[in-house]
Amino acid sequence: MAASSRPDETGATTQATFAQFSDIPVPEGARMDLERSLVLGEREAWIGRLVMAVSQDASRLFDFYFREMPRFDWAPVTTIRAEISVLSYTRGDRVATIQIRDQTIRGATVSITISPKGQPAKPVPSAPGMPGGPVEMTPLR
Repeated sequence: MAASSRPDETGATTQATFAQFSDIPVPEGARMDLERSLVLGEREAWIGRLVMAVSQDASRLFDFYFREMPRFDWAPVTTIRAEISVLSYTRGDRVATIQIRDQTIRGATVSITISPKGQPAKPVPSAPGMPGGPVEMTPLR
């Protein structure tokens, strides 16, 4: 796992590590963007957004996540390779969305958002004696 650092108020360096993210792959040399990341929870139950800068280009990172996420037991939902590539996965009761974008000068930015999976909508039962089809509307005069 990689780490980045930043000075705190006293000038000492604090380490931002990827060690707490044991359920997702992190590319070698990634640096966490502490100002754009917001993570709640830890280990296998965290939710939020993790943003990182990586020296590899977006195409290689797309291939990395496409190959590595299933190795961390994430099931693919959909992938889109584009100017801003998007990969979506599910694992248990969580959903992961990965956005990858080339940086202007060198490397790419990866944003991983993990949230709880929503529950499927339950059909609304129709009242007795009411048709189950579309409702007809009559304009008021």
